[in-house]
Amino acid sequence: MKQIQLEYFIEVVEQNNFTKAAEKLFISQSALSKSIQSLEKELDTSLFTRDPRELKLTEEGRLVYHYAKDVLNYWHDRTAELFSSLNYKKGTLRFGLPPSAGSVYFSRVLYLYSKEYDHVDLQIFEEKSKKIEEMVLNDKLDLGVVVEPFHNPKLELKTVFRSEAVLAVSKDHRFADRKEIDFAALKEEPMLAVSKDYMYYDQVILYCQKAGFTPNIVFHSSQWDILLEMAAENQGVTIIGKPLVEKMYSERLNCIHLKNPEFPWGLGVIYKKGRPLTVPMKCFLALCGEDL
Repeated sequence: MKQIQLEYFIEVVEQNNFTKAAEKLFISQSALSKSIQSLEKELDTSLFTRDPRELKLTEEGRLVYHYAKDVLNYWHDRTAELFSSLNYKKGTLRFGLPPSAGSVYFSRVLYLYSKEYDHVDLQIFEEKSKKIEEMVLNDKLDLGVVVEPFHNPKLELKTVFRSEAVLAVSKDHRFADRKEIDFAALKEEPMLAVSKDYMYYDQVILYCQKAGFTPNIVFHSSQWDILLEMAAENQGVTIIGKPLVEKMYSERLNCIHLKNPEFPWGLGVIYKKGRPLTVPMKCFLALCGEDL
């Protein structure tokens, strides 16, 4: 019993007509009939009733039909798995990573990926989120990391880490004993902020505006550690992802929950909408999002 015989038989059953099945299979009706007859001879059974007015499966034919579907579905699935296994370690992955995202979440993922898929050419581009967004849109990156909240209708987003943005203050700051604080209370506070070319800068401004004010920004930096160091020295306050404070400055800074409005903070992986995912991309995405 050959695979092609089962495929021909299934097509006849599903078209319920030899002529239509032959057209779909791009073979002659006589060749199709011979294939079915050969299958019946090998199985020593009739698959169809011999009624010229109606093509109808016999009981044995129904059994063979379900068998054929199961066998071919299994064959196609296992063949796909085989090709995936043969090719999953081949190819290139161009990955965009913004500052500090590695220390918060992606150091583990990148280690696991490099170890498990060691034949993939993993190319890491360290850029700000705005640049990463642009590079993904222009097909210069396969995957990239952005800080959430994030929205772009031309990109797919997979959230891999969820937390919140908090107000980070020195242990000596007048707000240090608070557990939470309204955004409006920050109106006059000297604010330490990331550079304007950061996507996160726009989010901080937006959330302050939602509370009815424009923040009093006294210092900009592209380096998170400088902002945290200055906040620890009580030279201002900063709004920052909670994990960044907890990982690097938990002994010198207090994290205060922001409300009215609350400020979610997270990390997501983006890729271009409508673009087929390569095997290296699928493997990387599969490693992400396990700790939500």
